[in-house]
Amino acid sequence: MGRGVVPGQTERSKVEEVMEMFKVNTLVSDVIALNRVVPDSRIHGCADLGYPAALPNVSIIMPFYNEWPSILLRTVYSIVNRSPRHLLHQIILVDDGSSLESLRQPLDEYIDRNFPKGLITLLRLSQRRGLIAARMHGVAVATGDVLVFFDSHMEVNVDWLQPLLLEISKDRNTVAMATLDYIEPDSFLYQFNDNYLTRYGWSWNMIFFETFFRADHIGQKLTDPRPGPAMVGAAFAIDRLYFHHLGGYDQSMTVWGGENLEMSWRVWLCGGRLMHVPCSRIGHIARVQPYSFPGGREAITNFNYERAIRVWMGNYSRFVHSIKPDMKTLDVGDLSEREAIKSKLKCNEFSWYLHNVWPELHIYDENVHLWGMVKNKEVEFCLDNDNYLFQKETPAHMKRCENRFDTQGFSLTRSGELRTTLQCVTPMPSEDGEDMMVMLRDCFVEKPATWTYSQETGKDHEEDKRKMWRDDILQMKGITWGRDVRQRDRWRGDTEGYILQGVDRAS
Repeated sequence: MGRGVVPGQTERSKVEEVMEMFKVNTLVSDVIALNRVVPDSRIHGCADLGYPAALPNVSIIMPFYNEWPSILLRTVYSIVNRSPRHLLHQIILVDDGSSLESLRQPLDEYIDRNFPKGLITLLRLSQRRGLIAARMHGVAVATGDVLVFFDSHMEVNVDWLQPLLLEISKDRNTVAMATLDYIEPDSFLYQFNDNYLTRYGWSWNMIFFETFFRADHIGQKLTDPRPGPAMVGAAFAIDRLYFHHLGGYDQSMTVWGGENLEMSWRVWLCGGRLMHVPCSRIGHIARVQPYSFPGGREAITNFNYERAIRVWMGNYSRFVHSIKPDMKTLDVGDLSEREAIKSKLKCNEFSWYLHNVWPELHIYDENVHLWGMVKNKEVEFCLDNDNYLFQKETPAHMKRCENRFDTQGFSLTRSGELRTTLQCVTPMPSEDGEDMMVMLRDCFVEKPATWTYSQETGKDHEEDKRKMWRDDILQMKGITWGRDVRQRDRWRGDTEGYILQGVDRAS
């Protein structure tokens, strides 16, 4: 079930050619059954759950652009084969101006021959409009109670739909998100981590990433839904009327990118909630984007992000703009419609989201004693988080000072934590136990190290009682600064000092 296919040596050149063109192995896709069975990837306990028959029905919206026909059809087959028929109101395929001839009349004829009449609607746009616009074309003809947005290279798992609909039936202001499994783009092997669930986050440099759930997010049972600060662009369900109530997608965004974060912020700030539904699993081909972006992908995504930032972030945009200063001066067009939605829905300010939904993302200059860069007092080297995004502890690094908040911004908080963008600084014993290493570790998974500070008495780390600060100087007594530091003896010992440079002091 869900096995991959490894082409032989003689086919390698052909495989390389199609991988370069489509970023996915279309040769393998064509030899795998369109209605193949995939392994049950649900976490323990899901198979024992039952669902009421009376649930809202769905319109599934699936834009595609030059998607290889067998990949597109396998996505459709998986939905038809693994969804209760009385819940599957319609599947809306939106052709976003594809140029592949096999996606024209041959696709129409195949759908007519092989799927129930009236189940699938195929819309065709005369030119490429991009994912956001294509989805909104699908929304315009959708009549189901709930909208479910799909990519065109997915395969649903066992009982994927009912858990999403159950959450929405309890609270129509819920956006219910499936957990994504991974389909290898070269072999089509269906992969998943047993009993594992993914949460999504983002950082001030607008990087979107996978992370773990905090203990306080997990309910009494592993199968209970869990809140998340951000959503992926596909594999989520939302009440159709609620989607329109929220204002749909920002149709002035272009092509693709940023719409998922904008909707995440809007849902939470305007009275809704994003919930990960553990028992809904969907396989997704994770591949490099094979498509072109007019003006370049970075320009498109920055434009979209900036539209969202100006509507929702308020003064917190200062952190994004300090990292990406060119975004601040972008002409992003008229925002009055989006601002009107914010006003009409009486949405919260962005600080509410940061404190209540995504407190892992550090606000460098709020509720702190000092903030700035931790700099070696002799040379231009600063403590650097290496843009590390994850929760597991990792050694801190020293790098050339760059005056970048995303990598070298640190704060001494009023609660005594030394924090950077997503982690806290914590001394931990080295492997040999002879000294301490300065590590970065999640501030919420475990209780972070705490520090005390005063100019008169110096600064102590409360756990090991070693002197760490003296007269505004961070002293490295018996502490090794991570992997890079081990290679430079001059960074070791009791005499090296580090200062917080360019800091603001709170009163």
